[in-house]
Amino acid sequence: MSREGTQPSADGQGYANTPGLHEAAHVAGWRRVAAAVADRIGAARTGLRLSPGSVLGGVEEGPERADLYRHLAAQLAPLGLAYLHVVQGRDETLLREIRRLWPNVLIVNRPGRGRQSLSSDLDAGLADMVSVGRMALSNPDLPARIREDLPLNEPDPATFYGGGEAGYTDYPAFQPA
Repeated sequence: MSREGTQPSADGQGYANTPGLHEAAHVAGWRRVAAAVADRIGAARTGLRLSPGSVLGGVEEGPERADLYRHLAAQLAPLGLAYLHVVQGRDETLLREIRRLWPNVLIVNRPGRGRQSLSSDLDAGLADMVSVGRMALSNPDLPARIREDLPLNEPDPATFYGGGEAGYTDYPAFQPA
């Protein structure tokens, strides 16, 4: 289940006709959507991604952000979804609280995380899995590069969301010199 553009606050609506997630009724609505998807395809095949603290277009979620995500995690937990995927911002306390509230698989993504710290959330018990975005995008052979401690390609943000192969399928696999 994927939905971009969800408003984190009443003043955070950056685009027209985007759904809200800043009132109890909104959380209840998203819970119904998640339950309907889980009923249709099965909770074991349904996951949800949250990005607490992510600033997009200059819009921040405001002072009630932590309360919103704690409430959302607690309301979604009884559904038995396969996973919750959290793009971790700066709030370590919130991540610990989400981990405490979420009984199923928790996937954590830390944008900009280096290869040396990939397992830190696993080691600390904060995540069951970690995900990578840019690192995987720019390294088609990422598992081998990590396993063999090979240098990584640097991603080119200028090509993100460009609609073509540039920046998506044109990064080279490692070639020994």
